[in-house]
Amino acid sequence: MLFCLFNQVIVAQREKSYQTQEISSPIEIDGNLDEEAWYDVKWEGGFIQTEPDNGDLPTFDTQFKILFDSKNLYVAIRAFDQQPDSISIVNSARDFFDGDYVEINIDSDFDRKDAFSFTITAAGIRGDEHIKTSENWFNDWNPSWTAKTRIDRKGWIAELRIPLSELEIYSKKKRWGIQVNRKLERLNEESSWTKVLDEDNWVEYFGVLEGVENVPISKRFSLTDKIKPESLKRDFTNLHNSLKSSYPSLYRYHSVDYIDKNYSQALKALENEMSLIDFYKATSSYISKIGDGHMKIELPAYFKDLYDEKLRKLPFKFKVTGEIAFISENYSQNDLLNGARIISINGKSFQRIVHEMTDLISSDGYNLTGKYYRISDDFDFYYSLISGFSENVSIDIIPKGQQEVQQINIPLLADREIQKMKSHKKTVRNNKSFGYQVKNKVGILTISTFNHAEGFQEFVDESFKKLAASNIDKLILDFRGNGGGEETNAIHLYSYLTSKPFKYYDRYEVNVDPNKKVNQETTLVSYETLNFFADISSMDKMGRPIIVDFQPLDDLLINPEIWLEPKTENRFDGQIVVLIDGGSFSATSEICAIMARDRRAIFVGTETGGGFDGNTSGIYDQITLPNSRLKVKIPLIKYVSSTKNFKFMFGRGVLPDYALTKDQTIPGNNENDRLLNFGIELLNSKK
Repeated sequence: MLFCLFNQVIVAQREKSYQTQEISSPIEIDGNLDEEAWYDVKWEGGFIQTEPDNGDLPTFDTQFKILFDSKNLYVAIRAFDQQPDSISIVNSARDFFDGDYVEINIDSDFDRKDAFSFTITAAGIRGDEHIKTSENWFNDWNPSWTAKTRIDRKGWIAELRIPLSELEIYSKKKRWGIQVNRKLERLNEESSWTKVLDEDNWVEYFGVLEGVENVPISKRFSLTDKIKPESLKRDFTNLHNSLKSSYPSLYRYHSVDYIDKNYSQALKALENEMSLIDFYKATSSYISKIGDGHMKIELPAYFKDLYDEKLRKLPFKFKVTGEIAFISENYSQNDLLNGARIISINGKSFQRIVHEMTDLISSDGYNLTGKYYRISDDFDFYYSLISGFSENVSIDIIPKGQQEVQQINIPLLADREIQKMKSHKKTVRNNKSFGYQVKNKVGILTISTFNHAEGFQEFVDESFKKLAASNIDKLILDFRGNGGGEETNAIHLYSYLTSKPFKYYDRYEVNVDPNKKVNQETTLVSYETLNFFADISSMDKMGRPIIVDFQPLDDLLINPEIWLEPKTENRFDGQIVVLIDGGSFSATSEICAIMARDRRAIFVGTETGGGFDGNTSGIYDQITLPNSRLKVKIPLIKYVSSTKNFKFMFGRGVLPDYALTKDQTIPGNNENDRLLNFGIELLNSKK
C-alpha cells in the first residue's frame, strides 16, 4: 500500500506541466518583456523551497514563461523580491554562480536522465552545465546563448534566448522535461518549480513542457558525411579569432608570423569538403602548433560514441619513451608479447607512427614527452586517426630477452572484448592517489594528483609527521603520471621542503583591455569572463595586462608579490629525489620547476610533460564551432612561474638530472620498479 502511494506521489510530480506556444517572429533579449508574444502565454509559479526548509513555501514567489520559434527557446523568469535594493549582485566569471540567480533545466530528449542547465545571475552572468544521468554535472559545457537581467521595484527579471541547436534535439517529441530553480543569496534560500524527492535522480522529477512542436532536429554527422568547405572555413576562422581575442598565450612560444602562417596554411587546406573526423584532425594539428597542453578539442559526444563503437584496439598497452615502445600490459594469450619492443606496424616504422601522431597532440611549448605519454594512454584512437579503421594488424616485435625481429598478426578487438580479457588476466593496478612507505631507510611519497577532493593536505601533513617521527632524512617524491591539480596544494607540499620564504609565481597574464568591455554579440568566448578579467586587471610596466585584484579569485590565485612561508613543524631538510615523466604536468611541472630553481632535489626519469616557466590554465572557456559542433576548451589565465633568474631551456619542461635508460624503460612490475630502485640507490650512495 505504501509503495503504491509513493508511486502516486512521483506520478503527481511528473504531471506538473506548462503549455508553451510557437511564435512567428523573434524576441529581442533586453529584459523588458514588452513584446506582444509574451502576453500570449501565462505566468507559471507555485515554487517549493528546497533549502533550508525543504517543502516549505519560499519567502518570495518566482514565476516563468516559455515561448519558442524555429530557432530558439525563449524563457522569461520573474523573481519577486520586496527588497530589490538587497538583491545580491556579484560580478564574476562565467559558471561561478555567485549572488542571486535563476535557472532553467531542460530534458529535451525526455529520458528522465540527461538535461541541460542554463543559469543567469542577477548581475547578468551566465552559467551552464550538462547533466548526465542526474548526478554528473559538467560545467565545462559552454553553449552559445543570450540572457539579460533587469532589476525593478518588484524584484528582478531574467530574459533568455536558447538556440535549439544547443539542446541536441534528435527526436520529434512534443513533451520535454523542465525544472526552474532560484537562489536567494542573502537568505541562503533555494526553491524549485517541482519538488525533488531524490537528489540522486534529480532529472526524474522535472515537470513537463507541453506543446513543443515542429522544432528542427539537430544535425548529426555519420562517420562518412562530408562538410562543405565554406562551413569548415567559417568554423576555423571562428576558432582563430576566438583565440586572438581571448587566449593570452597565442604567442608564448612562437612569433606572430609563425602563428599567422600556421593559420593561413591550415585555412588553405580546407578547399574541399571533408568528414568531421578529418576536420578534427586538421584543427588538432593547428592547435598543436600553438604549444599548450591544456588546450583541448573534442568531438561531439554522439559522434565520439559512433567512432568508439567502430574502433578496434590492440590487446595490449605499451609505454612510449622517445620513439621507442615496449609492451607494458599484455591481455592476450600470446606470451611472446610480454615486454616486447615494437618495431613497426603494418610495415610502417614505429618512429614514423609516433611522429605522425605528435602532430595531432598538444603539449606545452616544444615538449615531446607529454605527447608520448598521451600516445601511450590512447594509442588506438590516435592510430585510427592516422591509419583508419582496421580489423587486424601485422606487427614486427623484438621479444623480451631476444635480439631477432619477429612478425606476428594481431586481430584488433572491441573495447568490451579487451575489458573481458583484462578481467581474465586479473591485471592489478594501484589506483590510490597517494602512498607512503619507507624502503631501505628512504621515505617514499607517491603523489599522483594535486586535487583538493582527494584529501591532499591531510595526507601531506600526516606523511611529514611520520617522516619526522622516524628521523628519515632521505625522501623520494614520485610524481610520475601526476597530471596536476590545485596550485595551493603544490605550494602546501613545497612549504615542507624549503627552509626559507619563497615566491611561486611572477604574474598572471590575461588577454583583455582593462579599459574596454566585450560585447556579448561579437564573440563565441564567454564575454562575462573577459569583462571580469578587465575589472580585476591592469597594465604592467611592460604593457602586459595582468591580474592585480586577487580577492575575487582568492581560492584560485595567490598574490605573486607575497613571500610564502615555509613550515616550521615537521619540515623536511634532508635529501630529495623526484621521479618524473611525461605525465608530470601542470601544477606538477610547476612545483618541479620551483624545486629545480632552489636546487632542492635531484630529478630522475624523463622530462616533465608541462612547461618549466608555467602554463595557461585556471579558468577555461569552451566554445562550440557552429557548423561542425567541435568543442574547443580554451585556458584563459597565463601563469608565469617565478623562475626568471634560473637558466632553463625555453619551451621545455623540467629536465632530469638522471635520464631514463633503456633498461629502465623495459617494463617491470610493482615489486621491480627500476626507476624507484635507482632513486633509492642514488640517495643511499650519498653521504
